[in-house]
Amino acid sequence: MPSIAKSDKNMARLFFAIALPQDLRNKLELLQKMCPFTGRPVSAHNFHITLLFLGELPRTQLDDIIEAIVIPAIKPFQIELNQFAYYPKAEVGCLEVAPSEKLTELHQHISRNLKQAGIHIKQSTKPFRPHITLYRDAVVNTEITQSVHHQLKVNHFCLMESQFNQKGVYYEVIEEWPTYEPTIKEQFFGIKD
Repeated sequence: MPSIAKSDKNMARLFFAIALPQDLRNKLELLQKMCPFTGRPVSAHNFHITLLFLGELPRTQLDDIIEAIVIPAIKPFQIELNQFAYYPKAEVGCLEVAPSEKLTELHQHISRNLKQAGIHIKQSTKPFRPHITLYRDAVVNTEITQSVHHQLKVNHFCLMESQFNQKGVYYEVIEEWPTYEPTIKEQFFGIKD
């Protein structure tokens, strides 16, 4: 992990994500203590679902990235957090999100907006596997058999920056967007999901 002294103030480690509401973060923090992993626990404040990792980019690109994102036409939707998973290459113990077409659509929307704006991000060769990391440098203690059932309503997404301080890594929201902009008629009569 880079030290604060070595971090470059002109660069930002950025990613698009779904930030979790506090009540869900509290539940997952309790679940974290009972899951089949040990390792370096992720702080509950940092729980999120990554939509697209951008990597280290010059801060001068921040405004361009923010301006590139158009509000998608994806009405608020539910996703389910349904099982523990272990990713051995990354040594990550996590909670996986059940397959969701709308979540994949949101991931593709962000990627497409950046490309159309001429912002080129190194594309991952791995398939999109939405999850919430609970442990880094994780080791599996017992067989992963327990399933979980937590739901999350997705009605916004954000651009986050990974920052380093004396306590470690801290994720800060830079900008937020709704997943859908209701029409005047929908605003007047109330949005229908």
